[in-house]
Amino acid sequence: MNREELLRVESVCFTDAGGAACRDVSFSMARGENLVIFGPEGSGAEVVCPLIAGTVISFDGEIFFKGRSVESYDYFERHTYRKELGYLQRNYGLINNMSAEENIELPLRYHSRLSSGEIGSLVNRLIGELGLDHCRALRPVSLSGSETLRTAYCRAIALDPDLLLIEHALEGQCLLNSQQFMRALGRWCAREDRSVVIVTYEPERFVDFSDRFIMLYEGGIVFSGSRDDFLARRNEYLDQYMRSSLDGPMRVR
Repeated sequence: MNREELLRVESVCFTDAGGAACRDVSFSMARGENLVIFGPEGSGAEVVCPLIAGTVISFDGEIFFKGRSVESYDYFERHTYRKELGYLQRNYGLINNMSAEENIELPLRYHSRLSSGEIGSLVNRLIGELGLDHCRALRPVSLSGSETLRTAYCRAIALDPDLLLIEHALEGQCLLNSQQFMRALGRWCAREDRSVVIVTYEPERFVDFSDRFIMLYEGGIVFSGSRDDFLARRNEYLDQYMRSSLDGPMRVR
């Protein structure tokens, strides 16, 4: 049975201030599908999540969410759209003068109609599932790297978003301490009614719970395929990337 198309990126072109670019990038994903996007530094993967999240509003091409062009949204529709997305940013984006618990509560207090008691119960559940009870009262400056990651993840999923964006979440993370986050993300990815876009330098770490993989290089898609296609590595760009080799079609800057 065909699943609802949740997201479609159509011929998108954009260059950010740092020079990272997407050039004629197109892909779509169905509800319940999980997608990993990767590539070397400056490949264009860096701008995918900001484009989808709507933090970039001036670009060529179109992005459709549930069949509607995001560009066509009025002010209130754009606000609603952003509530339907969870965004775990590369820098985590926690608010420094709030505790871990308050950071997780924030989207619920501003964007839901839950009572204070209901918000408290939901936040307590998330804190328990991610092992954060010992640091709920701490501010971000006092959190370890993995505690910061898990707090930001809880905040990103607090509103139960249809689409979750994960942007370089494991960069600089301890492999052992990040496993609690990886288990939680794996449970989320197993849901058939939710979708995830993961942008990463380490696509192999997300093989177990991703359906499709897209590789960018110099702003364009050079590989797109299923998990089996990714593992087979019958693509010269993908093979060079996974071997971390200087030999191949890609130039290393």
